[in-house]
Amino acid sequence: AAARQKEIAVRSAMGASRRRIIRQLLTESFLLSVMGGALGMLFAIAGMKGLPAITPENTPRFHEVTVDWTVLIFTMLLSVATGLAFGLFPALQASRSDTAETLKEDGRGASAGLSRHRVRSALIVVEVSLALVLLVGAGLMTRSFMRVLEADPGFNPEKVLTMNLSLPQVKYNEAARIRMFFQQVLEKVRAIPGVEISATALPLLGGWQSTFTLEGKPEPPLGQMPSTDVARVTPDFHKTMGIRLLKGRYFTDQDTDGRPLVCIVDETMVRTYWPDEDPLGKRFKFGRDAKSPWMTVVGVVAHVKNYGVDQESRVETYIPMMQNPIGSATLVIRTSSDTAGITSAVRSAVLSVDSEVPIYSVRLMQEIVSDARAQRRVAAQLLATFSALALVLAAIGIYGVMSYSVTQRTHEIGIRLALGAQKNDILKLIVGHGMVLAGIGLGIGLVLAFGVSFSLVRAAASLLFRVSSTDPPTYASTPVLLALVALLACYLPARRAIKVEPMIALRNE
Repeated sequence: AAARQKEIAVRSAMGASRRRIIRQLLTESFLLSVMGGALGMLFAIAGMKGLPAITPENTPRFHEVTVDWTVLIFTMLLSVATGLAFGLFPALQASRSDTAETLKEDGRGASAGLSRHRVRSALIVVEVSLALVLLVGAGLMTRSFMRVLEADPGFNPEKVLTMNLSLPQVKYNEAARIRMFFQQVLEKVRAIPGVEISATALPLLGGWQSTFTLEGKPEPPLGQMPSTDVARVTPDFHKTMGIRLLKGRYFTDQDTDGRPLVCIVDETMVRTYWPDEDPLGKRFKFGRDAKSPWMTVVGVVAHVKNYGVDQESRVETYIPMMQNPIGSATLVIRTSSDTAGITSAVRSAVLSVDSEVPIYSVRLMQEIVSDARAQRRVAAQLLATFSALALVLAAIGIYGVMSYSVTQRTHEIGIRLALGAQKNDILKLIVGHGMVLAGIGLGIGLVLAFGVSFSLVRAAASLLFRVSSTDPPTYASTPVLLALVALLACYLPARRAIKVEPMIALRNE
C-alpha cells in the first residue's frame, strides 16, 4: 500500500472515488487471502500424512484423527476475514491521503511520510518480540526433552526383548504347575544362541501397588498407610534389566516355595523409611492384616523410573516369583546379537513347553522407553516447528520492510554517496537502523516471555523436566539467535544499497 501511494494519488486525481479505491484494494486483499488459505489447506492435508511419523503408535484414538472439512472451511473463512481486516487499514490510509501532497513527496524523492515510517518500524518490533516468545518456549521444551533423554531410568534398555505370556487358568490352577512352566521356559530360552540372560517379571515396569506395614514402626491411621510398587521377578531379573545392586544380594534359585519370604527394595524406600539404619534384615508385610506374612529385606537396588524418567515413582519392592507364582508375566531377554533374529526362537521355545500359551506384545525395551518419552518429544517437535515458522516470518518481515525502506531511500542514499559518504557508512546506517528496531523487539519479547513464564508457572512445571521456566541459558541464547537472523535480514538490503551508483539513483528519481 505504501509503495502504491503515487498510483492511488493519480487515480484519485483522475476522478476515482474513495469507495472505488477501497473496493479495489480490498478485492486484492481478498484474492491474496483466498490463495493463502487454499495453500494452507494443502499444507494441512500434507501435514496429516506426516503426523504419524512423530506420533507413537499407542497414542489413544490416534486412528480417529482425520482431515475435518468443517474445520478446514472454518479456517478458510478465518483466512479470508483476516485478509479483509488487515487489507482494510492500508486501504483506508491510502484512500484518504492528500493527493497533491503525495505527488509532491514522490516528486521530491522523499521516502515516505512519518506515519508510514512508524508503521514499518512497529511491524519489525512486533514480529521480533512475538517470534522471541515462541523461540523461548521452544528452547525450554527442547532443553527439557534433552534432559529427559539424559536422565537415567535405572535400567539398561539396550538389546532387551520383551514379550507377555498368559497361562490358561483352567490348566494352570496350581502354584506348582505355574512354577514348573516358567522354570522350563527360562531353561529353554537360555539355551538359545545369542541369549545372554533371561528372566520373568510381573509387572515389568509399574502396575501393582500395595500398602505395607513396617515392623517396629508405629502403625499409621487407616487411609494413611504407605504404598509401594510391587513386582514378582525371577532370580536373574535385575541382572537382565541392568538394575544395579547397591547392597546385599539378588534373588537366587533357593528363594522358592517353602523357604523364608524375602524381598529386595529400592534405594528410595531405604531413604524414606530407614534413612539412618541398615535395611538388610528389616521386615515388613503387605497390608495390615495380622495374618499377613513378614518379608525380610535381603538386597537394595537402584530406583527404577517405572512411569517414565520425568514422572515420580513410588518406592519399589521386588518379591521372588517362585515363592508366590501367578499365571501371567513378562519374559525379558537380554541378547548379545540382533534381537529381531531371536524373537522367533524364543517363541518356539515357549510353545515347545506349552503350545496353548498365548504370546503377545512382543516389543523391544527401547521401544517402550521411547514411547514413554513420546509425549514430550511430540510437544517439543511441534513447538519447535511453530517457532521455526515464527523465526522465518520474522526474518521475511524484517527483510521485506528493510528492503522496501532501502528502495524508498534510493534517492537519499545517492545524495549521501555523491556528497562523499563511504559505503561502510551507508551499511552502518541501514543495518544500524534495523538492528535498533530488532533490539527493541528483543527487549519487549524478553519481557513478554518472562511474563508468560511467570503467569503459566504451574503449567510449565508439568511440561518442563529439570529445567526452570526462567532457564538462563535459554533466555541468553535465544535472543542471540534471533539477533543474528535479524542482522542477516538487515544486511542483505543494506548490501544492495551500497551498490547504488549515485548518478543513476539521482537520474532515476
